[in-house]
Amino acid sequence: MKKYLILGITLALFSCKNSEEAEVKTAPSQVAAVQTESKTDLNSTSTSSEVVFENAAFGKVYEAYLDVKASLVNTDATAASKAVATLNNSQKDLLDNQGLQKAIQEFEASTDIKNQRAIFERISAAMEVEIAKQTITSGTIYKQYCPMAFDGKGGYWLSNSKEVRNPYYGDKMLKCGTIDKELN
Repeated sequence: MKKYLILGITLALFSCKNSEEAEVKTAPSQVAAVQTESKTDLNSTSTSSEVVFENAAFGKVYEAYLDVKASLVNTDATAASKAVATLNNSQKDLLDNQGLQKAIQEFEASTDIKNQRAIFERISAAMEVEIAKQTITSGTIYKQYCPMAFDGKGGYWLSNSKEVRNPYYGDKMLKCGTIDKELN
């Protein structure tokens, strides 16, 4: 009887140890591939208007602005910082808008997405002023508005699509907003 008791305890111990789940390790390259695949572009729309300006150099400024907007829609502060640096370089020798340049400098100094979004509102207003000085040869720019942005104060931005992609809320309120005006 004693032998059976010892045998039973021994079997129980070994069977418990073998029933533990094996630790599965993932190779670093597999982790990177999974992370890359799961990240989607929230700024993507099914419609967009390619805008062409008489001044092709200003077209690069506008494209850089759209990249900043896309980064904010995707709630990516690092990408937004890189995009605003491109915006700064593209407008530096072309525009003489102190408000735009000051807002860009403040944006470049910030790594906080909430602060970047607040500064982006000022960049958007300055860009609208600059667009009014340009001649659009084709395409449409959509001035969009979210009434809930900035604690109900509201906020505007410019887009190349009729479909709203809110840079002030990102995925929290992606489609919150309306088209206020069309510029063409």
